[in-house]
Amino acid sequence: MLKIHFIRHGQTEWNIEKKLQGHLNSSLTEEGIEQTKILYEKIKHINFNKIYTSPQGRAVQTAKILRGEREIQIFKVEEFMEMGFGNVEGIEKERFKIKYPKPFMNLWTDAIKYDPSAFGGESFVEVKKRALKGLEKLIKENVSGNIMVVSHGMILKIIFGYVLGHGLDKFWVDPVPLNTSVTTVSYSKNIFKMEIFSNVDHLDNIEVVSYI
Repeated sequence: MLKIHFIRHGQTEWNIEKKLQGHLNSSLTEEGIEQTKILYEKIKHINFNKIYTSPQGRAVQTAKILRGEREIQIFKVEEFMEMGFGNVEGIEKERFKIKYPKPFMNLWTDAIKYDPSAFGGESFVEVKKRALKGLEKLIKENVSGNIMVVSHGMILKIIFGYVLGHGLDKFWVDPVPLNTSVTTVSYSKNIFKMEIFSNVDHLDNIEVVSYI
């Protein structure tokens, strides 16, 4: 059996500033680094065979902290990059809302109707296609053991929806995974099973503030 431990990157500067990150990057905050170090202590007993990560800085930074001094190879996977938001990346969500009110509303409420063509973003259909391509690549390369995947809120939500059998029409039924949350999915005989969703027990004494 293969166990995949999906982890969202630690809190970033733009998470706090409520800016869309997408394909751009902002560094982990001090709190984000601390969150990740605490998670490392929680999962360091797990014998990970490999670590897969989005190539974006915030995910790679998280993956390296979680690897620690262990000799585990880190593989950067383009398919696990965050959803692209085109020309509205790096701006406050309120500015996005004012400039593109309909796409903004649909982004957070209706994945089917969301149309980012006006600002060159990715549609949910496009993102789902590449995310599942990355997932397929992962299960082809690994038959058993423990695998870590470090990625982003939207990408992880899409993958988790697929595991749960939800179409894009139900994209917003489930919550966004929190920063440094761990979601464990098992895979055996062509069947995915969600075992743990967005676990943040390691942050018991820390107030969790998380944004896409």
